Amino acid sequence: MQTKLSEALGQKVESLDFFQHGQIGDIYKASVEGQSYVVKTSTQTDKLGIEAKMLGDLYDAKIRVPKVIMAKESFLVLEAIESVKQAKYTQEIEAAKLLHRLHSVTNESRMYGYYYDTTIGPFPQHNEQTQYNWTLFLGQMRIMPMVRLCYDEGKISKQMVDRLEGLCRDLYKRVDMSKIYPSLLHGDVWSGNVLFESEGACLIDPAIYYGDKEMELAFILLFDTFSETFFNAYSEVHPLSEDFHETKVPLYQIYPVLVHVALYGGSYVGQLEQIFKRLKV
Repeated sequence: MQTKLSEALGQKVESLDFFQHGQIGDIYKASVEGQSYVVKTSTQTDKLGIEAKMLGDLYDAKIRVPKVIMAKESFLVLEAIESVKQAKYTQEIEAAKLLHRLHSVTNESRMYGYYYDTTIGPFPQHNEQTQYNWTLFLGQMRIMPMVRLCYDEGKISKQMVDRLEGLCRDLYKRVDMSKIYPSLLHGDVWSGNVLFESEGACLIDPAIYYGDKEMELAFILLFDTFSETFFNAYSEVHPLSEDFHETKVPLYQIYPVLVHVALYGGSYVGQLEQIFKRLKV
């Protein structure tokens, strides 16, 4: 493998050390002429290619992400981010600054989704370029495809499918869309996907698309990524909507919970039931 990577890079890889298991393949750290790189590997080369495109788009939008060194065959070679120790308060302020910038990126067409299909973990995220209705997009392109995947894998019951279908049909009745506009979302902001370097925060492993920026915030609350410090700093620039905590948080957490049901099953099905209770579904 070290030889193959050397051939792909056109440079001698001096060392290649296992780092961790990823959701679509193993991840390594490589040393090449004094430089350190992160090397993602997978037999699902299409997913590596999509990740490279997503990172490139974020980089072009001036959002701090690892620079793509090479995406070729079964390798995705990325800049290695050198993390530094910081106080949690400082980290959360820096994360809020970065997500301010990210969520300020919109598109001229004012449409939800993205220009191509993206991914979240090992799963596809299908997008379309004709969707101007946020709740329709959320139901048809995010929640229901994951519902069908979970049902096909025997992770949820037909009764739960029916309840989610009914909820998706009525999403427009629950969410005030008058002040929502397409914001560029990272899509998977849990603590492992936010690194901190001396210059500030850096995002990795994106699952991008254009959506309501508070979708990202509901995800952050679901996995306790950040605390009140982050939300106070974030809301100075992007104030939270009046229906955020009561309505949007449970609704917007359905999709990431379903992703985790598909991955792990078990307790996450119970979390869905708790969301149903909050929403009185």
